[in-house]
Amino acid sequence: MQFRQLMLTFALAIAGASRVRAQDPVLQSLIAEALARNPTIAQRQAAARAATLRIRPAGSLPDPMLSLGVMDLQMPHFEFNQSDFTEVDAELSQEIPWPGSLGARSDVARAAAEGARAEENVVRREITVALAGAYDRLQYAVTALETIQRQRALLEAAIQLTTTRYASGTAPQSDPLQAKLARDRLQLEEYALESERIAALAAVNALRRHAPRDSVPVTPIDPAVVRGAVMPASPPDSLVALALATHPRLIAQRAAVDQATRTIQVERLGARPDFTFSARYGYRPVALGYNFPDFFSASVGVRLPIWAWRKQNRLADAARADSTGAAASLQDAELQLSRQVAEAAAQVEALRQRLVLLVDGVLPNARGTVESVLRSYQVGRAEFLTLLSVEDAQYRAELEAAQVAAEYQAQLIRLRQLTAQESRP
Repeated sequence: MQFRQLMLTFALAIAGASRVRAQDPVLQSLIAEALARNPTIAQRQAAARAATLRIRPAGSLPDPMLSLGVMDLQMPHFEFNQSDFTEVDAELSQEIPWPGSLGARSDVARAAAEGARAEENVVRREITVALAGAYDRLQYAVTALETIQRQRALLEAAIQLTTTRYASGTAPQSDPLQAKLARDRLQLEEYALESERIAALAAVNALRRHAPRDSVPVTPIDPAVVRGAVMPASPPDSLVALALATHPRLIAQRAAVDQATRTIQVERLGARPDFTFSARYGYRPVALGYNFPDFFSASVGVRLPIWAWRKQNRLADAARADSTGAAASLQDAELQLSRQVAEAAAQVEALRQRLVLLVDGVLPNARGTVESVLRSYQVGRAEFLTLLSVEDAQYRAELEAAQVAAEYQAQLIRLRQLTAQESRP
């Protein structure tokens, strides 16, 4: 009976529990919640909206000036109709900047708005990658804890079997002692994995703005399902080219270069004269029994930028320096992004190869070895320590496969976020 129980437990350990993760709806809902509740995204959205709203005012004319006044009232009683010099004036004036100035200011504001929108999308991608990584660590911890539970059940059965055989004199005392030692070491690993599970859960909840220990539904990882969905990645060069063309981090940097470059034009045009057009109407009241005619005047004023060498020219030089710095930052960002994409692609490919080898080779071989040694042990042709050793090797292979599958999924999401085209407006 003890042999049958041990064989049944080994069979359950070999079969395992298959769970399908494909397009995990839990992860998708967690990402959506994190993106909706994240305060940094809300701040970037507000900044992008504010920058967009500044575009139209930047290209608008200054407000016209309306002046009303009265002149030449006769003293000391401020008499209105006792002098032919008395009149009521209404003057309307409008400042007109040098041609192209308003358009240049609009272009600067438009570039700033584009950069603000790109910064929001950068934060969205960073949060998506962070949450996917934390969730995959949580998945691995949950999967590993379930594997440990199955392994513990096997060792408990082994302890009972070896203790019974030792009591009957058919097995040495070292067999139950080895089984208990393996069980205690398994307990140590469980403590460490539980700590990892709590830390990963806290990371997921922090991104969702929940309490650290709030529960999250988790689907354990099935390495075979993940392996069945893997496909060879695109060549690294094409991935780098795609990232350089579409990543919002570079879009934000290019917008900064554009903004600084267009600011040069704004400052240069600021050194050109502006114009002011004025129209004035003067009403003259009846005075001294005579109806004096009214007056109309028109004038054009020109702002003389005689201090441009101290103001606008220096501001243009400052804008050129900003443009040079922004261009250097763009080059650095391109290099960093290229490195990140190449690194992520290499990690995804290495993890894919490891996962394929583990699922297609290592795990089947480990299970076959356990079955073979179990049959040999059943007929007395294998030592119990050998059986424990091959079963521990299978257990380690299952943990490694789950860990590699979790890392593969996390790195794949990171690579996709580095190379995905922007779908948000």
